[in-house]
Amino acid sequence: MDRFFLPSTSWGDSLSLTGDEGHHCRRVMRKKVGDRIEVFDGEGRFAVALISAMTSNEVVLERQSEGRSERLSPQVEIAVGIPKGKTFDLIIQKAVELGVSRIQPLVTEQGNVRITDKDHASKRDKWQRGALEACKQCGQNHLPEVSLPRELAPWLSEGRDGAKFVGALQPSARPFRSLLEMSEEPESLTLLIGPEGDFSTSEYHEISRAGFAPVDLGELVLRTETAVFTMVAAVRYHYQIPAK
Repeated sequence: MDRFFLPSTSWGDSLSLTGDEGHHCRRVMRKKVGDRIEVFDGEGRFAVALISAMTSNEVVLERQSEGRSERLSPQVEIAVGIPKGKTFDLIIQKAVELGVSRIQPLVTEQGNVRITDKDHASKRDKWQRGALEACKQCGQNHLPEVSLPRELAPWLSEGRDGAKFVGALQPSARPFRSLLEMSEEPESLTLLIGPEGDFSTSEYHEISRAGFAPVDLGELVLRTETAVFTMVAAVRYHYQIPAK
């Protein structure tokens, strides 16, 4: 069933799609009166609805059922050194599919990407749209927040609750599984992953002072996106796949 985004401010006794979502429903997906679709508000609420009427600027819906999805536990934030090209688009898509709740793009010392201040908002808006499209595709009813790009040091200085791990190419790094097994399930968890050039020595010192435990992801050196998927999938497997 095709899914469309309907912000919480538009939910009332009646439902309708307007603007970009209405256009996408009518012109791109070519929906017609009588078709059944699903709408969600990005905050866990969803509904199955029948298209009852359609105009040039509105798709009127007849709600048939409604429900609410709980957030996956623990809530996972990823903070990632921005890689080159369109790789960050892929990271966002797969992170949404794995139930990440927040995505922080980071500008780091050894990363090959530099974003000017005037481009921060446009980049964030593009990535947020990508997160929304991924939610539609995978059935995720909680829309993750994609934050404005930040430099590492100011982001670290804000502090984080819950468990904190960094994918690290360092001798002190320990296997991720053993670190997860040592602690009870946290309410929130932050995963930090460096860019193609990894974090610098001074950045690793700052990361350590901020309380991030270094994680060993195996003998092979992983690309940024592979490290992200490996760490998030390990968290989801450890806390959500029941043991037999």
